[in-house]
Amino acid sequence: MSTDARGVLPYPQPRNWQDRGMGPMPVTAIAIMTVVAAGLLAFGALRALGGDVLGTILASVFYGALMAGVSVSHEGGRRRIRGPVLMNAVTLTRADSAPPDSWVHFFREGLASWTLGWGLLLGGAGSAVLLVMAGVRAVAVDAGGWLLLVVPLGLCAAVLVLCGVIALIIAFRSASFARIPIGLSIGRSGISRYYLDAIESVRWEDIRAITAVAREDSDTEGSRSVLIERDGEDPWRIGVDEYPTPPWVIYCALRFWLDHPAHRSELSSTFAQRRLEQWCDAAKDPAV
Repeated sequence: MSTDARGVLPYPQPRNWQDRGMGPMPVTAIAIMTVVAAGLLAFGALRALGGDVLGTILASVFYGALMAGVSVSHEGGRRRIRGPVLMNAVTLTRADSAPPDSWVHFFREGLASWTLGWGLLLGGAGSAVLLVMAGVRAVAVDAGGWLLLVVPLGLCAAVLVLCGVIALIIAFRSASFARIPIGLSIGRSGISRYYLDAIESVRWEDIRAITAVAREDSDTEGSRSVLIERDGEDPWRIGVDEYPTPPWVIYCALRFWLDHPAHRSELSSTFAQRRLEQWCDAAKDPAV
């Protein structure tokens, strides 16, 4: 395939990389689930006050499960396609050292959302409160056997709370001013990965191969990733599902400039940026 065919993705889509699964849940369905969850929370509190230990435990389980479902409802659907951004590499650092490239094409990772964090946190906290009320009531009526069920469920609720707190911290840190954004960039010198508090780079000359990790034929929801093999270092395995840029485009972007050194001079410029944008447009077309 000619490398000048900018509107065509230069490599076929890796095996079993097609987008599958349910689309984003409608807002009406999310609203109904939220109302039902609030009703379950109120119902559980009333059952606890009325001395119904089993009813309280069941309400806590259904409430936690429903809130977890609401929280992930936006995470499973297709994200809005957004290509990389051509930006000054200094803005991606703490300006304590010169970056390898002045300008890079930055793919920003779509991290945990506020909806995910708050949904998990409220779901776990609400369930925990109901379980505490159920445990206290069980002890008060000399039915301590219920604690064999309350305690494990309480630990599950604590896990939900912990996951919610972690998701909120990540969402806050990635959105805060002066924080290094998390993601991936490519420039004339090579590829860089940006973590919450660190940056790791590899030069094109030090990369042996870039391959797509194919999902199993029976795996319709497994994560898609790209393997970057480096000289003298452990390989990078980069998950590409959390980016708003189509995974196919990210794979093509990484591999294209590795396979075509003569075209690396267009990197860090609007020429490569336009090429990437055209690839994103092509990836939107289901006939591609």
